[in-house]
Amino acid sequence: MDFPPVTTLIPHRPPQLHVDRVVTANESGIVCETDFVPEHFPGHFPGRPIVPGVVMIEALAQSLACLAALAGERGQAVLTGVEKARFRGLAEPPVRLTFAVEVTDRRFGVTWAKGTVRQGDQVICTATLQAAVLPEGAA
Repeated sequence: MDFPPVTTLIPHRPPQLHVDRVVTANESGIVCETDFVPEHFPGHFPGRPIVPGVVMIEALAQSLACLAALAGERGQAVLTGVEKARFRGLAEPPVRLTFAVEVTDRRFGVTWAKGTVRQGDQVICTATLQAAVLPEGAA
């Protein structure tokens, strides 16, 4: 299935856009990908750049925001919590990372999800995310 460009789903733009494309999606989850190159992170660490953990968490959040947009939710999706983040490996550009997010609960306008970052078959990051969609025009 073809999905719309990520830039039509979420407001993020480079250099803060960390999701290149949606691979699969259904009502309970989404898988997105990104190709990182060394030029993304020239100062982290010079001579041997790695994808920062915070960028992996943000990419999971952006993936969840893409899922909300695909589900027709109107407004701005925002990350409201991160728990149990674990980093199990390094991602050294050039590298393709896959971001899988599975919704585990929805209540009172809040969504909880499990996120997994993979490099090939290797899991390099996991986290539990909490997010909400701010209605259009909300401050």
